[in-house]
Formats: sequence, structure tokens, C-alpha cells
Amino acid sequence: MDNFNSESMNQFPNQENQDLNFTQNNLSSPTPVMDPQDNEMSLENNANNLNSAQEQKNSSNENSEENEENKKKKGTRRSKRESEGRNYVCKMCSKSYLSYPALYTHYKQKHNTNNSSGRGRGRPKKETNEGENEKNNYNPTNNTYFMKEERTGKTSSETEINECIDAAFKQLYDPDPVKRKRIDSRGIKFYGSIEEHPFLNKFKMDNHDINKTGDEHQIADSVFIEYLNKMSAFCNPNYFTKLIKFVTLFREHSNLINSSKLKEDEQNKVYTEIKDAEDVPDSSNEFITDFINPEEKNNDLGFNKEECIDLTQNLCYWMYENNYTCSKLSLIREK
Repeated sequence: MDNFNSESMNQFPNQENQDLNFTQNNLSSPTPVMDPQDNEMSLENNANNLNSAQEQKNSSNENSEENEENKKKKGTRRSKRESEGRNYVCKMCSKSYLSYPALYTHYKQKHNTNNSSGRGRGRPKKETNEGENEKNNYNPTNNTYFMKEERTGKTSSETEINECIDAAFKQLYDPDPVKRKRIDSRGIKFYGSIEEHPFLNKFKMDNHDINKTGDEHQIADSVFIEYLNKMSAFCNPNYFTKLIKFVTLFREHSNLINSSKLKEDEQNKVYTEIKDAEDVPDSSNEFITDFINPEEKNNDLGFNKEECIDLTQNLCYWMYENNYTCSKLSLIREK
């Protein structure tokens, strides 16, 4: 169960040692008479020594040639204009690189503008498909989360963003009886058109300025819209549509669970329309386990458990980083 917590010396051979000691022990003695047999052994030893020296010289020459060749190889550097082998392409600006670390460094320096605090250090692990339970995504507490291939890209134009809003609405509020049951079973109000939806209609009417930053006490709906506008610079249209769905569902749950906090004269509106985002992260556990509940409800909204956890972390940590809430989520994994 996963829960959020809101916070040499060389030695001579024996024979050589014996010969050496013999010589040293006889320095003051008369010169011995050499036996012919000893003379033959001495010649043989000299020949062996010459052969050994020649072999060492040849080996040294070979090593020298090999080192020279390696130096030539190391001295050859690819030009920036060479395109061969540059298989790692930045989907934000189309620049290509020879390796994943080079691409990641480029992205972090040029495109990761929202991680101003310097938190979340370290390069994310490269993705693999090994293991059923392996988590194939990047750090969910900053924008590197959207670098996964199926997520990364850009939804830049106003037309694209509005098309994603329309698509998200149609996927959530499908009038088909079977699909509508997904909404009704969670106590969410059903809307027949996007114009009737107070949040999605407001988001569609927004000018989608990704550089706009609101006051820290602005209402939660405006905080959600600001988050989506800024994340549009990191998501391709398909995943951005999914992100809109997620934020809409997160908002709906916040309104359900906080409805009792509204005063009598505020009953004509919902919580996120009149309150700021300070307390929004507090209900994250209930949102995943009870509201979305991907395990018991067979993933009927299109979000698996890991994705729900990561998107919740991404949204709530962004709100914390931008001073819209003092609540900082900590993921606790229970074994």
C-alpha cells in the first residue's frame, strides 16, 4: 500500500640468488678455475639472456605502436555538424545528440525552466522494459516526468490546447450509459456540453499564457488552469488531453470532499471556485484509493495506480513549489 504523508619490489629466482651469493662470498678468494662444463652453462645462460632481452624489446615496440594507435583514436573527435549516430533527439527544439546523458543535460539546462529550487537532483534512470513491476518513468516531482517518450512534446497553439480540452470533456462525459456510469458511480455531476462545465469552459476561455503567474491566494480553479497552461509546454497533445482529464477529476474530488467547508451563502458554487489551493493536497490518499480506485474499478477512467500516484505528486509538488500550498507530499511505501 502506498500512502502520502502531507510533508614491488622484484624477487630474484632461486638459481640467480645462489649465483649472486656465491660471487659475493668469494670476492677475496683466488679466482677459481672454470670447469669446461661450467663454461658451457655460462654460454647457454648468456644466450638465454640475449633472447629474453630481444623479446622484451619487441614487446616494448608493439606496446608503443598500440599506444600510438590509441592516441590517434582518442584524438579523433566528432564535429558538431556530423549527423551520423546522433539518435537522441530533443522533441522540444529538435537538436540531436550522441548519447542520452547529453540529451538530458541539454533538456535540463535549456527547457526545464520550472525547477527553480534545484530540488530533485540526479539524472533519472534510463527506461527499460525489463520486469513486470518496473517503473518506467522519470521523477514525478518535476518536469522530467514528461520526458518519457509517450508523454514528451509540446502543445503550443491556442487551437491545439482547446482541441485537447474538447477531447478531454468528451472522454469524461460520454453519454453512453455504460461509460456514463463511471461518472455517476463516483458522485460526479454529469454535464451535457462543455459550456455547462464551470472549470473546463473557464479553461477554454483562458488565453493560455504559459508565462502568467497568479497570486498565491487565487482560487484553486485558477491554480489548476495555470498548472495546465505551463505543463502544455512539456506534453504532446495526446498526453496533455489525459492530463486535463486527471486535473478535472482531481478537482471534482476536492469539491466533493470539501463541500462541508462551504458556508450557507456559498452553496451555489463549489469549493475550488471560491477557496484557494492551500488544503487541496490533503485529500490525495482518498483521491487515489477511494475515488479513482484503479484496482477495484478495473482502471475504468484510464489511469493505473502508478500513474495516479505520479500525477498527484507532480501536481501537488508544483503547487508547493509555487507557494499555492504549504503541504508537501511524501510518498510512503508500506511493505
